[in-house]
Amino acid sequence: MISEGDLQVRRTASELREYVFALKDSAPRDSGEFKRSLLKAGLYKEFLDELVPLSCFALLAYPSDYSIQLVRGNQPYDAIVFDAAGNETDRIELTVPQDGEAEAEDRRLVVNRGFGNIAIGSPGDDFAALFPFVLRTCRAKARKDYGGCTVVVAIEPMPPLEGFAKAHEVLVRQLADEIRAINFRAKRVYLLVMPDCLVEVHS
Repeated sequence: MISEGDLQVRRTASELREYVFALKDSAPRDSGEFKRSLLKAGLYKEFLDELVPLSCFALLAYPSDYSIQLVRGNQPYDAIVFDAAGNETDRIELTVPQDGEAEAEDRRLVVNRGFGNIAIGSPGDDFAALFPFVLRTCRAKARKDYGGCTVVVAIEPMPPLEGFAKAHEVLVRQLADEIRAINFRAKRVYLLVMPDCLVEVHS
């Protein structure tokens, strides 16, 4: 269902997004593969934590004739961007701040009983709860030198309920401002609120 080679194929932004949707659609057809994807087992961790946000960011940030390639390994970037002529034009470092323990527990519950934890609160509470994880991750990133790389901080809170879009926008601006107060050593820094909200924090 998923292979190391497929993850690292160079694709345009639209091709990358199509690949992501195709893989997401195919996983539920195989119960074992679906459970692996829910648990982020094997290559699914890189798929969900790197390729999915990369596919969202690429559509919003680059011309349609540019191509993007995920690069696995321990280098200080996760992807390379090429212009229409095939010249390298950017490198991307992705980070997806989250409450890892809570998310892992929730995914295990979905696999074992069919549904995760139930939370009761006000609209936007899940978004606000991400703030300390995002800021802690950003401060850690700021201690490293990413030189000519574009750093993308990607999060995926619940979409705003009807009538709460303005409050959602306020939270996006507030988080962007708090990230902006952190000094990064990078070419650019973006906040990506998946799937389609992109805020340039540093340039």
